[in-house]
Amino acid sequence: MSWLSDIFTSSAAGIVDSVGNAVDKLVTSDEEKLQLKNELLKIQVEANAKAEDQALQAQQEITKRWVSDNEHAVTRLVRPIAYAWMMSLFSVIAIADGNLAIGTWEFTVSEAYVPVIQALLITMTIAYFGSRGLEKMVKTYKG
Repeated sequence: MSWLSDIFTSSAAGIVDSVGNAVDKLVTSDEEKLQLKNELLKIQVEANAKAEDQALQAQQEITKRWVSDNEHAVTRLVRPIAYAWMMSLFSVIAIADGNLAIGTWEFTVSEAYVPVIQALLITMTIAYFGSRGLEKMVKTYKG
């Protein structure tokens, strides 16, 4: 059950309990108490079902939006292009920083860039080889 249905069902349950306690104080007949409690439970079940339907509908709408976002090339390429741009920009800055002096043939990478480059290489290596290994294991397992 999603957080949305939890919100609706918890409030419905609290209301039904409150009304049930009030009914117990006002109604004296056991038959009337049972009839009212049954009606309140019916209302609570209907509220729970409605909340679950609303949560399901919300999830379906999100899925529709994701599907429509992936129909066009521009929306599919936003993340890869942004990633390539940022990596290119970072690379140019890291290489150019301190290496643009004319007449010197030294190449140095500033110490500030080393942890970033290490983290990127480790993450990308693990992501690529780890995902390829996982894909191969799944493929072997399935077939």
